[in-house]
Amino acid sequence: MTKRSSTSLKARREEVEAKKRKQRRITAAIAAGALVVLTGIVFLARQVTSVSLEDVILPESLTLPANADGTAWGPVDAPVVIEEFSDFQ
Repeated sequence: MTKRSSTSLKARREEVEAKKRKQRRITAAIAAGALVVLTGIVFLARQVTSVSLEDVILPESLTLPANADGTAWGPVDAPVVIEEFSDFQ
């Protein structure tokens, strides 16, 4: 009787191990599939968002206005005046 129950216990352990192996394989397959899908999404996103140089709008050359003296910039009769004071210590 003892031999029969130990054989049954051994068989149950083997079944549990077989289930664990099967779950690991399924998990690995799902992870590999998710990696492939994610790689495909990244690849497609890069293809969609890639912009050719003809589509880039470049600003006109930045030149200082005629009245820029280092302390002021812009028209003299501007409706808004912004003054900035800063101390970096």
